[in-house]
Amino acid sequence: MGTLRSLVPPRRIVTPPPPRAGERAPALPGDLDLGGRPALIAFLRHAGCPFAEATLRELRAAAAAAPDVAVVAVSHATPEGARAWCERAGGAGGVLLLDDPDRGAYATWGLGRSTLRHFAGARSLRAVARQARRGIRNTRPDGTRWQAAG
Repeated sequence: MGTLRSLVPPRRIVTPPPPRAGERAPALPGDLDLGGRPALIAFLRHAGCPFAEATLRELRAAAAAAPDVAVVAVSHATPEGARAWCERAGGAGGVLLLDDPDRGAYATWGLGRSTLRHFAGARSLRAVARQARRGIRNTRPDGTRWQAAG
């Protein structure tokens, strides 16, 4: 998805409240077998987003530190775009990358569309500048900038 297209708001999807501590987690896309392990699950911003890359770095560190925990990153980019971005960002490194291009799992987990202020407001832009100082920059986007992460 091109840069300009990533700025077009996607269709709204119905989102229930996020799961609460102690509740059974909603399903994830695909036939995911975690082998009975506990899981750390992160829903990423668009592929190419500096916050998604920072999250991926943290997830890789978590996977290395706790091999008994399944570490999962869910992406709403195209499968090809997510894989290419992941490789450019240093690879998965023990993180299982799941595809959710229709954003159905995002919605099931209570993650809907964000606001323009959320992804383009002053606070977010300052945070993008901090990421750039760490060497993490916006790259070609795949997905929508409007999808909330979690």
